[in-house]
Amino acid sequence: MKESLSSLDVTASVKDLQALVGSHIDKVYHPSLDHLVMAVRTPGEGRSYIHFHVGAWLYLSDKGGDMPQQPSDFAMMLRKRITNARIMAVRQQGFERIAVIELEKEDRFDLVLELFGDGNAILVKDGAIVQPLTSHTWKHRDVRARKPFMFPPPVPDPSSLTEGELLAIFRSSDTDLVRTIATKLNTGGRYSEEICARAGTDKHSKANETDEKIAKALLETIRGFKADVETRGKGYVVTKSGALEDVIPLEMRIYQGSEIEEFPTFSAAVEKYVSRIPAPVKEEKREGVLELERLKRRLAQQEAAIMSLQDEGREAQIIGDFIFANYEEIAKVLSVAKNSLVKNKPMKDIPGFVSFEPRYSILKVRVKTAVLSLDVNEGVDGNARRYYEAAKKARKKLEGAIAAFEDARNSVDKRAKGESAPEDTAKAKRKPTKKFWFERFRWFISSEGAIVLGGKDAKSNDMLVKKHLEAGDRYAHADVHGAPSVVVKMKEGVTEKTLHEACEFAVATSRAWNAKIGSAAGYWVLPEQVSKTPQSGEYLAKGAFVIRGRRNYSDKLAIKLGVGDIEFEGNRKIMCGPEGAVKTLAKRYVIIRPGNIDKNVLAKRLADEFEVPIEEIQSILPPGDVEIAEQAGISIS
Repeated sequence: MKESLSSLDVTASVKDLQALVGSHIDKVYHPSLDHLVMAVRTPGEGRSYIHFHVGAWLYLSDKGGDMPQQPSDFAMMLRKRITNARIMAVRQQGFERIAVIELEKEDRFDLVLELFGDGNAILVKDGAIVQPLTSHTWKHRDVRARKPFMFPPPVPDPSSLTEGELLAIFRSSDTDLVRTIATKLNTGGRYSEEICARAGTDKHSKANETDEKIAKALLETIRGFKADVETRGKGYVVTKSGALEDVIPLEMRIYQGSEIEEFPTFSAAVEKYVSRIPAPVKEEKREGVLELERLKRRLAQQEAAIMSLQDEGREAQIIGDFIFANYEEIAKVLSVAKNSLVKNKPMKDIPGFVSFEPRYSILKVRVKTAVLSLDVNEGVDGNARRYYEAAKKARKKLEGAIAAFEDARNSVDKRAKGESAPEDTAKAKRKPTKKFWFERFRWFISSEGAIVLGGKDAKSNDMLVKKHLEAGDRYAHADVHGAPSVVVKMKEGVTEKTLHEACEFAVATSRAWNAKIGSAAGYWVLPEQVSKTPQSGEYLAKGAFVIRGRRNYSDKLAIKLGVGDIEFEGNRKIMCGPEGAVKTLAKRYVIIRPGNIDKNVLAKRLADEFEVPIEEIQSILPPGDVEIAEQAGISIS
């Protein structure tokens, strides 16, 4: 179920609001914290109402609804300034989920209605904020009274992109086509699916493999789609099995077979859709209905998270690009700032100065149209890199959020049809496997049946060696800083093969994984070679040991692990260990290496595949992002 308007929806809503240009604001109401209503006098003494559900909906109606007798402070502020103001224009800010109502009274005002993230309503005069509904301060944007007003960094407008620009966006993507269109072009998931369907392209194909012919077809489809939204005047409410699904300004192929109700305008469709959204009910309900509502709330939260991450990543990327595009000017600002620090001069004398946080050496300064947060101890490259890293982190989180959203949407569909939701059946099936004593550590069973244990941190490294390294065992380690201690519990029949696997395990569970290096060396020694007593005058940190004597090395060990279900002492276990051990003991497995997939995303998919709680998978995975190198007996992407 859609929980807010997309950028294309805002285009349609703004088109409907054009009918009010030349009319006058009569009164402003604030019936609830997230609902703003503006009564508008239209020619002929008619009256219309602009309904703005903050961060969610914007539509024109001939009904105002029940209004509170006592207006809020924000409503009073707006009444004081814009009552009787003439509506000069209504526009969408670029291709953002932002509508701007331009007003004229004695003064000129812009009422900015934001539908992204948590949303906001901001009254602006002469480029400065008079008052926002809610105040926020981000790294690159300060929304507070009397502060300069800035729009978020712009997203690409599909209608103005060239084929080359669209192709460049696809080539820089590391995900599939449908997700790239949804996130990089700000269309949202449903419209990106429709665009792929209309263009006749495989939505699951890799975006970075898109050729010029496909890019051209997609661009023509996107332009035509947006042009249709801007020119056609109808709206449609989509339901599936009686449950609300979507509200759209155009008929869409992806909804063929669904129940579709037509309305004369998009605003009329949105109003009907919003009125049908179930209000919270306090009385007792059947368990199935409560579960459906819980799933829908979760779906709405995940969709909001996707939009927020999309905005966050895009904004950080654009600011990073802005820094490089204005390299010389920003280098000069940083130079002046460093000189001011050295000579103890006030930072406020720097041109464009906004604020300075001496504790973190962060200077906030306006450069052209952007307000930047700069670390004065870093150069231009270092400051740009901070923003690019923030963008990269947001994109990684976005991938996981989209996967979770798709799962939640499937759950809602199945529950609405009266089927059992996947989580219900999962809860029945996903009992944890039997717990063994060694699971307080990292562990695996070698291809020869030996138990191999690894420390998780300094404390468990100490405990492992002091309590579990016994005569006859072997100790393994990696030539990487921060590698765990590994103990091989030797048994009859164990050979060099197990010791080699222990070295692989030590390397793969070390910091080498996050560093994404190709290979590293590991070694094993006898218990008597491991000591907690340092040389005279030296100090050993917690979890560290001194190795004396000859080390038995295994060189150029690949940073790679496997995850599979095995049998141990008659019990099923999910094991993460060296590739050779997993392939020997498991019929179903996946081989992973360092990559760009959030390990929590993989953990969820593996938990679904092996039908165990996700916590059981998360506890055994390596300490960083992953990439699937090989799989057998299972199929995950």
